[in-house]
Amino acid sequence: MLKGTAIISKLKIKRTERKSMEPTGIIIVLSILVGSIVLFVTDKLRVDLVAMIVLLTLLLTNSVPESEILSGFASPATMTVAAMFIISAGLQRTGIVRYIASRLHLLVGEGKERLTPIIMMTCGFFSAFTNNTATVAVLMPVSLKLSAERGLNPSRILMPLSFAAQFGGVCTLIGTTTNLLVNAIAIDHGIQPFNMFEFAQLGIVCFVVGSVYMLFASKYLLKDNAKLSDATAEYRLKDYMTEMRVLEGSPLIGQRGVDNDLTKLGNDNSTIRVLEIVREGRMIWAPQTTEIREGDLLLIRGDIGKVMESESMLKIEDWAEGNLSNIHLQSDDITLVEVVIPSGSSIIGRSLTQLDFYWRYHAAVLGVRRRGDVLHERIAKIDFKEGDTLLLQGHKEDLSHISNEKDFMLLQDLSTLRLKKRRSIIAFMILVWVLLAASTGFMSILAASLIGAIGMIVTRCITASEAYDAVDFKVIVLLAGLIPLGMAMEHSGLVDLIVDFMILYVGQYGPYVSLCVLYFMTVFLTSVMSNAATAVLLAPIGLALAEGFAVDPKPFLMAVTFAASTCFATPVGYQTNVMIYGPGGYKYIDFLKVGLPLNLIFFVISVTLIPLFWPF
Repeated sequence: MLKGTAIISKLKIKRTERKSMEPTGIIIVLSILVGSIVLFVTDKLRVDLVAMIVLLTLLLTNSVPESEILSGFASPATMTVAAMFIISAGLQRTGIVRYIASRLHLLVGEGKERLTPIIMMTCGFFSAFTNNTATVAVLMPVSLKLSAERGLNPSRILMPLSFAAQFGGVCTLIGTTTNLLVNAIAIDHGIQPFNMFEFAQLGIVCFVVGSVYMLFASKYLLKDNAKLSDATAEYRLKDYMTEMRVLEGSPLIGQRGVDNDLTKLGNDNSTIRVLEIVREGRMIWAPQTTEIREGDLLLIRGDIGKVMESESMLKIEDWAEGNLSNIHLQSDDITLVEVVIPSGSSIIGRSLTQLDFYWRYHAAVLGVRRRGDVLHERIAKIDFKEGDTLLLQGHKEDLSHISNEKDFMLLQDLSTLRLKKRRSIIAFMILVWVLLAASTGFMSILAASLIGAIGMIVTRCITASEAYDAVDFKVIVLLAGLIPLGMAMEHSGLVDLIVDFMILYVGQYGPYVSLCVLYFMTVFLTSVMSNAATAVLLAPIGLALAEGFAVDPKPFLMAVTFAASTCFATPVGYQTNVMIYGPGGYKYIDFLKVGLPLNLIFFVISVTLIPLFWPF
């Protein structure tokens, strides 16, 4: 077995045609790399903004030639990902996924024993061919409804749902952005592209083992965390909401609901708002121009202490007496729903005030929950984040329109979207054609996916405006900004330096140990930053390792792909984990307790089977 230094000598000989290492260039690119990782980990800025900062810094430091700085936007990976967003949306908009999801109760039956495995199999199947986030968004309301009907706590079904999306995503080339990205990097380096179903041989093993493990974890490791039956208790609404009755002689009589002596008690730090008026048993929601009358019940949100202090002055009395419940907040037409803010939502980073939320969406935000904690201080000023869960009140019709927007993911199914039989068949056939064209080698995955995306629009499975909305431009910009960073790492010699360091310490043990180290590095980075970013940064290192050992690079690329797409130990490791964090009532420790053993299981499976399926 060769010693590490001997291998490095061989490695340098193989790189004579490459650009020589320049210390200044390496230091600059390393600084950009470390800075970007810090920004990703701290989550101080949006990931797409971080990518743009990286792109600009690479340009200003001349780390990447100006002619190549925008190559990430034209990358086959970026274009394929955008096309697959549209194809996935076409399937969603025609209603075929939602229709199948709505029929799951027929397979589940009356008991709860079959619920988790059926939900996982359904999610895994669709995630193999459509966007994982969209699949979870469709299946989550159905899962919550079925679990509630069978007395199963949501915390026992939502984590298996999220993990199943990751299990399914690694079974096909189009299953995740990471798969497409690593495939494009391989092609750029003159390596044979991956086949459509090449991932399946390892992916199916991981899916089966992972599903069996999650059935065990759902029963024995997860606790009954979520309590979705009473929103008033869950969001602690009585801490900042109450009902007040207007007494005879009140100065509020004759004033409007939007601007009166009561709302004027509020300030920039604590707004006070009249959300509804109950008059003679009839609920008047959003009473902006409605005049207040004697005997009206006012549902108030804001600084309850100030309201109580002004009872005698305003001649109002506490009607709720601390017993506010869902029945006070709903009627035949007015209802409460919970929504999750998904990745790519346009409201991320903006507040209720900035959005003018009340008028824009015709709904009132009663409460905000972030990573298990209820936020009600200065609710109008809170900047929304991905994964936040909002409790909304509004007319059922208005809320059903919200369910069809990509800014929100409803946890109750109020969507007016119905199955379009003819177009759903067309959409399904387009997907099948894309799979066949790419898997048989008739054309590249890029060409097939672009034709499929255009086909979805031409056949009116999705409109052009819906197609633009379907593309998660945060992901596109992220890829476009980080692909040049990967190029800079190679051109500057930073990749060679990292590989030299790895080979010096583990090279003497052969490529297998280096594969294990690369897998571990990928899992670690994915746990704290974007999986796509991790793949862009580590795939070139995998290629350089393969070159150094003079072996086939595919085992190393597969290690990066599977490790980056299956991160279970943290809620931020994958976007679907963020989506189920709040609704499932999970704590960080829940992901660590369930996800860390699963990561170790997948590590053992992957490093054992990858060399068998893709020999060195």
